[in-house]
Amino acid sequence: MKLTTLLVSAAAAVLAAPASSPAGGITSRQSDGPIYPHRTFRYWVQTGDLKEDPQDQLLVVKDGNAAHETTTIVTFDVSPDLAGRRCKLQFDLWPRDVSTGSKQADVFTVIDPPTHDFSAATVAKWRPAALAETQRSRDIHQGRISVQVPGSAVWIQSFHGYPEFDCPAGKLLGLEYVGVNDEVAIRWDIGVTGPIIVPLPLPL
Repeated sequence: MKLTTLLVSAAAAVLAAPASSPAGGITSRQSDGPIYPHRTFRYWVQTGDLKEDPQDQLLVVKDGNAAHETTTIVTFDVSPDLAGRRCKLQFDLWPRDVSTGSKQADVFTVIDPPTHDFSAATVAKWRPAALAETQRSRDIHQGRISVQVPGSAVWIQSFHGYPEFDCPAGKLLGLEYVGVNDEVAIRWDIGVTGPIIVPLPLPL
């Protein structure tokens, strides 16, 4: 009897679990649902330090002190199933997130982003601003977003067709969010809010 009760309780817990939890089954949801970041890094511009998964920290920061300036690098592991599809980059915040100062960020693609084998041992070899030394760098400026709390970011500048683009099927896409003007602070709930990629419906 106790075993039956436990099995029923376990089944109920599974049915009650959120079907769209960003933490699990990301690849299997990509054909129709949003693609959440594969990895998120806070990058200190002055020192080149990187911190992965910096939960509950300000992510994009400018406050007049160069030692405090950080950008955020996110990677998206895009399923091969999205070959031939179009994607759209979105950025959403909820009330407990943070956006102050200019409330704006520039969006860049990243050359050779941190890969699946990225670890503390390879941090010293990875510097977005040191292309001449490492062949890894901030790449193309794709636009600028205005970020409100709560709400969806507005693209106040967009280049090369962004926020829409061909889904980079089977590839790791890296993006860097860089604060605009002298003062800005942006924080999101990693894996829940912030940047996501949405596969667009196939044309009829």
